[in-house]
Amino acid sequence: MFPRGDDGYSKKRQSQFMSETLRSCLYVLNTGKGALPAIEVMEALIHHCIEERLDIDALRISDALIEREPFSSDAWHLRSLAQVHAGDKGNAFISITKAMALNPNDVGIQITHTMLQEHSLTKDEVLAHYHELLETHPGNDEILYALGQYYEKQGLYKEAIKVFSFLEHSEEFSKHALSDLGYCHDCLEEYTQAIIWYDKYLDLEPYDPIIWFNKAVVLCHLEQFNDAISCYDFSIAIKDDFSGAWYNRGNALGSLGRLLEAIESYKQALIHESNDVAGWHNLGSTLEETGAFREAIEAFSMAIIHDSRHYESYYGRGSCHDALEEYGSAIADYDIALSLYPSYPEVWQAKGDALFNIQKMEESLICYKQALKLSPDSVDCAIDCIHTLLEMKRFKEAHDLIEPFIIRFPMNADLFYQHAKVMAFIGKEADTINSLRIAHSIQHLEKEDVEKDFADHLGKQQIAQVFLS
Repeated sequence: MFPRGDDGYSKKRQSQFMSETLRSCLYVLNTGKGALPAIEVMEALIHHCIEERLDIDALRISDALIEREPFSSDAWHLRSLAQVHAGDKGNAFISITKAMALNPNDVGIQITHTMLQEHSLTKDEVLAHYHELLETHPGNDEILYALGQYYEKQGLYKEAIKVFSFLEHSEEFSKHALSDLGYCHDCLEEYTQAIIWYDKYLDLEPYDPIIWFNKAVVLCHLEQFNDAISCYDFSIAIKDDFSGAWYNRGNALGSLGRLLEAIESYKQALIHESNDVAGWHNLGSTLEETGAFREAIEAFSMAIIHDSRHYESYYGRGSCHDALEEYGSAIADYDIALSLYPSYPEVWQAKGDALFNIQKMEESLICYKQALKLSPDSVDCAIDCIHTLLEMKRFKEAHDLIEPFIIRFPMNADLFYQHAKVMAFIGKEADTINSLRIAHSIQHLEKEDVEKDFADHLGKQQIAQVFLS
């Protein structure tokens, strides 16, 4: 009745067949014209709809199946599963209770009945239910798999691994167990082992886009980005509208610095999931890295349209306005980001930079100090703050701020260079030269730069002392 085969082409034909059968079934339900398919076909359609996340269609067909078979435990069980996937766990429990009344000895129904109680029972109570089922049906693979999944949901990955390992050679649950073994080892950060299990799965089922995706995620954890991209490519080749694979592929490409390819990957992801905030944000961030600030602003704006509280995108958009010297727009975006997340030191510093650029020194200083309060080890922010204090001729404050930093970060050339400036303004020539020499010993200084920055404070002979070996 259904097309069969393990190759990708046969699976695609089967999916097409199910989609066509679904359209015909829905037409009958919508119009009342024609005849519904056979019972077993309707059952297969419900499973198809659940797998494809067509929740409304699954519910409609399950309702029609109940009308035809009101005393079928299988029909009530399928209705319960459809309701679970539609997020209606209350009615799902009612449906599975009816299925239990009709066929109390059916293992699958008993398992679903237990699963629907997981949220209302303690962990020990749920485990007791599963062990009672195993006592009644010793060695039953379906119960063992449900138990393994429960351990997995509870974050008890080592316990889950023991169960799934037992099911590795199960006739019915082998592939599922291999997939879950990969996932559990991934969660335990045992990445090499996770890949071994995913590869075993793919040996049996090479046309599963989700497992290629999962393997790619693990490879990214291992920073094997080229191999990860190949896996994402396999996933997309099998399911070209897999937005998550396109998105993650963009991340992997970005990690390799292949920014233009990453941009195209994010755009493909957004074709298939246009309301994905993370996709728009990462597209904006990557465009910003390439210097395409106008396009980046548009991408960040799209992220904000889909989530008006996405403070990271306000920060990103503000940074682009900043780069374009549109400081008023930049500050407006920074202000919104800070209203949503006031403990964001990078935004306080960025706002300080923008205010400095429009000569609002006092307000700029307030921002830098707030950023330092939130991130007290930020050398870059400390240097910005010191630079602002020097511009405002508040030399003692600059001195008091920088002294603890050069003690805490004795190998930071920029700090010692800034310290030299502070000493120069205070009039401590020897300390100025000493700090410049330390900076030069850490990171080579260009004599022309020193002459330019210290021309008002040091003569040529003093500057020459900086570069004596």
